[in-house]
Amino acid sequence: MIRLNGRDIRYHFEGVRGKMGQIRELVEVLDTMFDSIHHVNQIGKSMMGRPRSLRVAEELDFDQRRKRRLKT
Repeated sequence: MIRLNGRDIRYHFEGVRGKMGQIRELVEVLDTMFDSIHHVNQIGKSMMGRPRSLRVAEELDFDQRRKRRLKT
């Protein structure tokens, strides 16, 4: 049978508390990293302009709406 005294229990919970602090720190670092990646992605997209496929789709949609207006 395992005997647990106060010192062993305190040592165990201090270890758990320390690990929880490390996990929180890791989550914060990962969150910051993914926010940075998202920010860099947004900057890259704004520098490159809108993708051609979106522009073409909007132009086609605009042309179709204009043709409908001209028919009526």
